[in-house]
Amino acid sequence: MTDANSRSIVSNQPGLHEKLDEIVLKHLSAEFKKPIAEHTQSAFDQVNEKVQAFAGPIILDSCCGVGESTANLAKRHPDALVIGIDKSSHRLDKHDIEYKQTDAGQYILVQADLNDFWRLAVAANWQPSHHYLLYPNPWPKAKHLQRRWHGAAIFP
Repeated sequence: MTDANSRSIVSNQPGLHEKLDEIVLKHLSAEFKKPIAEHTQSAFDQVNEKVQAFAGPIILDSCCGVGESTANLAKRHPDALVIGIDKSSHRLDKHDIEYKQTDAGQYILVQADLNDFWRLAVAANWQPSHHYLLYPNPWPKAKHLQRRWHGAAIFP
């Protein structure tokens, strides 16, 4: 096991956000109308072809970064197709250097906007057996609640 060199997370929010219920209820009562980004539609279409042709379980690894978690999930679930999604091509490009797919397991890494990718997966009636969001909170300040997945308009 290697030592992690991640930054410590510091937040001015010690517990649940005081407006979380209010914001989630607002999002549940309104339709999310942001147009689907063309690059994400194209990426989804390519991945969806593989998903539709795959007979086993589908696992999503959202915010997968360099894809290390995706590769490890594929090893843990060798009968599944694991789809690692991240918005950063810079992070995903590091995958081939450090985490080549050489062990058991099948996975795909895709650069996409998760807000769009998730909506497309729902519209295509994907039924993942697991969905991982392993990335730590990238928006620790209380004022950034709606940038976090659980407070974002897309989450419902």
